[in-house]
Amino acid sequence: MRSKSKEVSVSVADVNGSDGKSILKKIKDAREKRSDAVTREVSAILDDVRKRGDAALFDYTEKFDKVKVTASSVRVSIEHLKARAKMVAPELKAAIRAAAGRIRGFHCRQGIHGYRVKTLDGELAQIVKPLKRVGVYVPGGHTIYPSSVLMNIIPAQLAGVKGIVAVTPPGKGDIDPGVAYALDYMRVREVYTAGGAQAIGALAYGTKSIPAVDMIVGPGNAYVAAAKRLVYGTVGIDSAAGPSEVVIIADKSAPPRFVALDMLAQVEHGSGDEIAMCIVESRAVAEKIAAALAKEIEKSPVKNVLAKLPAHAITIMITPSRKESMELSNAIAPEHLQIMTETADKDVRLAYNASAIFLGVNTPVALGDYFIGTNHVLPTGGAARFASPLGVECFQKRISVAKASPGGLASAANYVPAFARAEAFEHHAMSVEARVEQQ
Repeated sequence: MRSKSKEVSVSVADVNGSDGKSILKKIKDAREKRSDAVTREVSAILDDVRKRGDAALFDYTEKFDKVKVTASSVRVSIEHLKARAKMVAPELKAAIRAAAGRIRGFHCRQGIHGYRVKTLDGELAQIVKPLKRVGVYVPGGHTIYPSSVLMNIIPAQLAGVKGIVAVTPPGKGDIDPGVAYALDYMRVREVYTAGGAQAIGALAYGTKSIPAVDMIVGPGNAYVAAAKRLVYGTVGIDSAAGPSEVVIIADKSAPPRFVALDMLAQVEHGSGDEIAMCIVESRAVAEKIAAALAKEIEKSPVKNVLAKLPAHAITIMITPSRKESMELSNAIAPEHLQIMTETADKDVRLAYNASAIFLGVNTPVALGDYFIGTNHVLPTGGAARFASPLGVECFQKRISVAKASPGGLASAANYVPAFARAEAFEHHAMSVEARVEQQ
C-alpha cells in the first residue's frame, strides 16, 4: 500500500511480499550507487589543487561559492572569529556550552592505551600517540552545523591532538556565527573559509595557505564525500559518510506521531537520498503510523525537501515477529536504530549491526544528534557491520615496540628461518642466523 501527501510517498509493505523485497532491493541499490560523474569531477578538482595549490583553491571557491578569497583573507583571524561568535543567539550559545560538557563526559572514557609486557623472548610494548594535525570539515551548504564542530573536535582534543584545523565554506561571504562560537569555545585557532572538494584537497596535499594534515574528519555533501574517498591513503579519514538513515522498530506502545516525526527528522537533511524505515509486526500499527506520517507531511514546514525523496525513502515494513524485525534491522545495519517497544531493553540484546541505538519513546535520535553526549558522526550505508562511531581512538595511533633478549633471539632462531625460507625470503632468515652465530 502507498499513501501520498502532495508528492511525498509513504510505502507500507510485507517484508516477505513482492513489494517488500522490491523496496529492500532499491535501498540496497541506492546504497551501492556512486556517481561516476561526481567522482570524475572531484578527481579533476583534487588534481588541480595538488598541482596549483592556492590558485586552484581560490578559483574553485569563487566558482562554486561565489566568494573571492585570497591568501590574505582565506584564514579567519582570531579577532574576526570572536567578533562573529559574539553575534550568536543566546539560546544557541547556551546549547553549545551545555552539549559540549555532555559530549566530553561521554567521550572521556574512550581511547586506546599503551602497555608493556615481559615475554619468553624479551619485552613487547604498545605506544599510543595522538595524531599531530587533524582537519575538521564543517559544512555550510543546505544548513550549518555548529553541532559537528563539537562532535569532531572534542574527541580529537581528548586524544591529545594539538594541531586542529577547521575549514568551512564562506557561505554568504562570512563564517556563520554559530559555527564561529563553537570553534572559539573549543579554542580552535586555525580556521579557513574554504569548502567543497577543493578544501579537502588543500587539507590533504597542502597549499601555501593551508598546510597539510594527517587526517580529515567531518560530514559533507556528495562532492566532499567523494573527495575524502579519493584522498584516503594520502591522509586518514573518519569515513566517506553517505545520506542519513534510520530504522525504527515499533509496537502498539509507540505513539504513531512520535514515530512519524522521528522518521521525518532523518529524511529532512536535503540530499534526497535519505532513508527512514519503520518495522512493525502488526498491519494495524503500520496503518496508524502511515496515517500519522501523512498528517505530519501535509503540514511539514520542509515539504519541499521531503518532495525530493524517492518512493522507497519512507517505508513501513511488516514482519511476522520481533525476532525477524531485529534480523531485518541487522541486515540493513542502519546508521541510527530506534527501538520503541514495550520490551526495548530486552530487544536491544538482539541488535548487532547499528551505528547508534536509541531506546524507548523518550530517546529520539535528535538527542544524540545534538546534546546527550554520544557522537553523531556515524557509519552509514551498512558500514555499521564493521565500523564504529567517531571517538577518541580515531585520533590515536598505535606503535609496536619489541626488544629481544639474547636468549629470546636464540629461541626465535629455531623458528624464524623456517617461516622466512617457506616464503622465499632468504635474507630474513640470514639476518637472524648471523646474530645467533655471533653470540
